[in-house]
Amino acid sequence: MSTVLEKSLMDIHPRELKGMVKDIPTLPAIYQKLFDKLQDPDVSVPEIAEIITQDQALSAKILHLVNSALYGSGTKTMTISRAVVILGFRAVRGAAMASGVFDYFKDEESSEGIDMFKFWEHSIAVASICKVIADDRRLHHREEAFVAGLLHDVGKLIEKSYFSSDFDEICVTAEDEDLSWFEAEKKLFPIHHGTIGKTVFRSWKFSPSVVDAVQFHHKPGASSSAPELTALVHVADFMAYELGFGAPGARGPRECDPDALRILGMTLDETLEYHERVNEEMERSLDILDLVE
Repeated sequence: MSTVLEKSLMDIHPRELKGMVKDIPTLPAIYQKLFDKLQDPDVSVPEIAEIITQDQALSAKILHLVNSALYGSGTKTMTISRAVVILGFRAVRGAAMASGVFDYFKDEESSEGIDMFKFWEHSIAVASICKVIADDRRLHHREEAFVAGLLHDVGKLIEKSYFSSDFDEICVTAEDEDLSWFEAEKKLFPIHHGTIGKTVFRSWKFSPSVVDAVQFHHKPGASSSAPELTALVHVADFMAYELGFGAPGARGPRECDPDALRILGMTLDETLEYHERVNEEMERSLDILDLVE
């Protein structure tokens, strides 16, 4: 990780964020190379497998994932090429995104304001809910639903890593005034973790739909390029708190945006029908935590 940036979030206008991320290291070249290649509509399985095998750690994580309960088919997969076939290109991209981000923050330690295990547990819960609802309702971008849910709060970790004093102030304000993280940010600063996450992920060449969902998951009505995926992450975030998998450091959202539910064609009561299936998905998805190690 880099050292704390000199500026405070108070001093940064949203238009300055693009310049700010120049001071934040990008993901390793292997991930950028893989993401670029996966943009090619004519890319082949051997080409993707060749890139992955150049990095032993990434290869190990892709094989671990394909053999986990989340994707496991009962027969152990031993080759990257076979793993790519089983997972599909979009899932490989998602797994690489998650692995890259986890690696980036692997040395980030828990603090008084945030328990890192609870942070990733909440992220996995939101991702699991996104996957269950997206598959059930056959939503657009459902291949990216898990990734968007998994990475929706990473802007908080940027705050923790590079703006530690501001991060601590958010923690104190949220606790003292019984606010959600987003409410505390809005009270204190001109930017919030969604905007920070958007700027960082855009610079890391993540897909526009994931970037949009990360940016607007607290204000789903503001999304223009991926309103359905953004609404999904918003609803999943609310449901995660209801299921007891809330993010550490602040209270949960006070309500679920009715427009987000409308976009998904759901009612709040209907979200309760997914609780059992989400818990089952969580049991499988917790294998993702192994990618942090």
